[in-house]
Amino acid sequence: MRGLMACFIILLVVPCTKAANKPEKYVGRSGCAPELDSSPGRHGIRLDGSKRAYLEAYVFKHETILVIVQHRTDTDQCGIVRDAIKSQHTDNSFVFECVDEKDLSAVVVGTWPAEHPIVSGPAVEAWKIDLKGLKFVRVNVPVACNAGNYAGADEGDDLVSWARKRAAKH
Repeated sequence: MRGLMACFIILLVVPCTKAANKPEKYVGRSGCAPELDSSPGRHGIRLDGSKRAYLEAYVFKHETILVIVQHRTDTDQCGIVRDAIKSQHTDNSFVFECVDEKDLSAVVVGTWPAEHPIVSGPAVEAWKIDLKGLKFVRVNVPVACNAGNYAGADEGDDLVSWARKRAAKH
């Protein structure tokens, strides 16, 4: 009887614990949600200026997540989280500029170890971004990433325009 009771408790607790750790809990919520604001590390980049969409990475103690946030207006400070993904490993960082050689016009993001020794190389994990639905779609093919320096003046560029320029060169 004890064994049966222990199995029952495990079956109840494990799904709840996993659900609490899923990044989907952020989808549909404000980009200023308290759970996101509690992140000690945060960085982002404009995804698509015409849609007021941004990528924002959050580093927590036990997870690293990336969200797509869409703002209603240019003055909207919070926006709405449209989709979220979680890095498989807590010590991985998201890289915003990745390339799928089979689809040069796609916007692709990836991960690699936070202590990555060089500024370019293959991603450990990768996702294309469905720009119509503002959703992440896992990519199972190898993609190459480049960790550029995004600091400095904002020239109005976004990841969509970078992907278009990249595709036009080829």
